[in-house]
Amino acid sequence: MNQNHTVLHWNSCLARWSGISKETIVGTHLHDHFPKLKQPQYSLRINDVINGGPPAVFSSKFHNYLIPCPIGNNQYQVHQTTVTSIHDEAEQDDYALFTIQDVTDATHQLAKFRTIKENLLKKEIDLERVLLEVKRINSELEQFAHIVSHDLKAPLRGIHNLADWILEALEDKVTDESKIHLQHMKERTLRMQVLIDAILYYSQNIGGEQKIEEVNAKALVEEIIEEINPPSSFHFDINFDMPAFHTHRTKLKQVLSNLIENAIKHHNRKDGKVEIIANGSRDTFEFIVKDDGPGIDPTYQENIFVIFQTAGKKQGVDSTGVGLAIAKKIVTENHGTIEVTSSLNTGTQFAFTWPKSMSATTTSLNP
Repeated sequence: MNQNHTVLHWNSCLARWSGISKETIVGTHLHDHFPKLKQPQYSLRINDVINGGPPAVFSSKFHNYLIPCPIGNNQYQVHQTTVTSIHDEAEQDDYALFTIQDVTDATHQLAKFRTIKENLLKKEIDLERVLLEVKRINSELEQFAHIVSHDLKAPLRGIHNLADWILEALEDKVTDESKIHLQHMKERTLRMQVLIDAILYYSQNIGGEQKIEEVNAKALVEEIIEEINPPSSFHFDINFDMPAFHTHRTKLKQVLSNLIENAIKHHNRKDGKVEIIANGSRDTFEFIVKDDGPGIDPTYQENIFVIFQTAGKKQGVDSTGVGLAIAKKIVTENHGTIEVTSSLNTGTQFAFTWPKSMSATTTSLNP
């Protein structure tokens, strides 16, 4: 374009983009085709370039385009336009060269990226709020469990003590049948206290913040067995084919401890055998706790992971079913699965999966 804004050259690419042929526009005034370029924000800068000034950059961020190039649906290409000065020594004339870059796709991609980024930031803020709320609720639930435990256990102790007093103070006046009823009442108050303790234990061991630590799983199992302190006649076979890995140590220990203790507690022999196996796949480890005990009747297996549901009552064993409920809850919270395989007189096997990698810190909501 010369100093009079007459178009001297119009290449085939721009002709295709704009829909204006070379024959139509060359030799005509640019403003006749694009009146908006008469506006001072454009004309003054272009004239300054023609007169030897520095290049003028019309950013796509602020101007979208100088030469409209339709792309359908009332939409136009987005351009980065640079106007530079060309001096002809022979003719002693100055011209303006328009270099137009189509940045439509890049602009749309950038807009999508910004939208995604904004959404992610919003989700991150929302997640932080949720985590804070979860921590608050967890704290309130724990306090509630302690309060309920105290408020329920106090009258139970009173009932138990009253039954003791009646049996001692009125022993000669109470019939044998009444003594049996009073003894049953004492046993049931003790059972109720066990259930209350189980609720408190369940609330303390589910959810909360979980920190990542390096874990040697075989050493962890050996530590668990030592803490449980089983009868010396019990035999343990630990068969692990896995390296040390980073995970929620406390939670993994809780699951393994509950399953191993369950195998010991419900065994029908003092010389029982418990086998603990671990192996890995691509994304998960599988842990197996297997015993040669009495097995579990299929009738009870469906609800075995439900709190207060147990596999029948074994003589000498007072169980609430909380341990298995906690084990399943922890495994599920960590995106794993747990299942039981058993039948009467064939022993019991619990198998659960555990992820090989985890986020640094996780907070979950108590049920």
